[in-house]
Formats: sequence, C-alpha cells, structure tokens
Amino acid sequence: MTTSPTHFDTAARDWDQRPTSLQLAAVPGRLLARLPLQASDHVLDFGAGTGLLSTAIAPQVAQVTALDMSAAMLQVLDEKGFANITTRQQDIFAGLPEQYHAIVSCMAMHHIADTAALLRAFAAALHSGGRIALVDLVQEDGSFHGDKAANVDKGVQHFGFEPGALQALAEQAGLMDIGFNEILRVQQRNGRAYPLFLMTGRKP
Repeated sequence: MTTSPTHFDTAARDWDQRPTSLQLAAVPGRLLARLPLQASDHVLDFGAGTGLLSTAIAPQVAQVTALDMSAAMLQVLDEKGFANITTRQQDIFAGLPEQYHAIVSCMAMHHIADTAALLRAFAAALHSGGRIALVDLVQEDGSFHGDKAANVDKGVQHFGFEPGALQALAEQAGLMDIGFNEILRVQQRNGRAYPLFLMTGRKP
C-alpha cells in the first residue's frame, strides 16, 4: 500500500530555502556550544529532515544516524554527500538497532503525540552518560504554523511545550540534569516572534 505524500515529502526540495529554515540555520552552532561531543561519538538526529543538525555535527563525530519518517527529506540529505551520515527512514517507536552517545533534535518533538513515550525512547537509546540536546517551541497558541488547517496538514501534535512540564516528563523517563535555554526567536509571517528552547540533559 502506498501512502500519499506528506507535507514534508512535497516540501523537501525547497525546505532549506524556506524563511523558517533560513532562521533555524543559527541553531546548530548554538546547540553545539552546549553539547560536548567526542570524535568517536555516534549521534542520533531525531526528525533529521534535510540535515540541519546532522550536517553540522558530522564533521565533529564518527557517525550520525539521521532518523526521519519522510523519504523525500532524507533523499535531500543523502545528496549532500556526507560519508558518515546514515539516513534511516522509520518510526522511532519501531526500535533502534544501537545506542548513541547523544541524541539531538530540532523542531520535531511537537509532531509526536506521546511526548512521554518519546522521551523514554530517547533514554533507552542512549549509552550511560549519553546526552540530549533538543530544540522546540516554547508553548504557543497554535498560530506558529498558521491556521488550524495548517496545523493538521503539518502533523502538529503540540503547540510547543511548557518547560517545567517537559522537564518532569524527561526526569520520569530517567534523564537528569535537565536544563533549558532560549536558543532562538523565529519570526513568522504574522509578524510575531516565537521563542525556541534548547533542552539539555543526560542519562545517568
């Protein structure tokens, strides 16, 4: 059975040129400033898309696994030609074949309905001492992606997150030393600026 192309599949070719993507280009450097990595590390990029984070991290580590549900987005990433980025099209809840020294993500968590289960999956996929560095929207009123129809079309499950509630879920998942920093404010066509947080933490 073939599924119809998602919003992300149809948008993949022009994704990196979107106004929001151009603003998000500031994220990798700021994230990496707060994520200690070793040259031998294997990093998982959750909801990797066309590789905003993967391509910035790859030169600093041994291996990046770029996980996404959209084949078209991962195709764009593959074409960027990074030898140590492995793309993987699957649902994270289908199970991962290995463990990672760090898990990163940018603007993907709000597309997953069960945040608690997602954080448990992250914790399970980390080596002992492994770290998370996750970027997403601070709780907003649903206007970031446009109107109600746009939220449905884009698979939005959460209008951002309240940091305290997210920290509680992360700690329940077995993560610790959870911290939050505002990493960027994204200007949208409605004239508003929406803050994004970077949540960091580690597995004991």
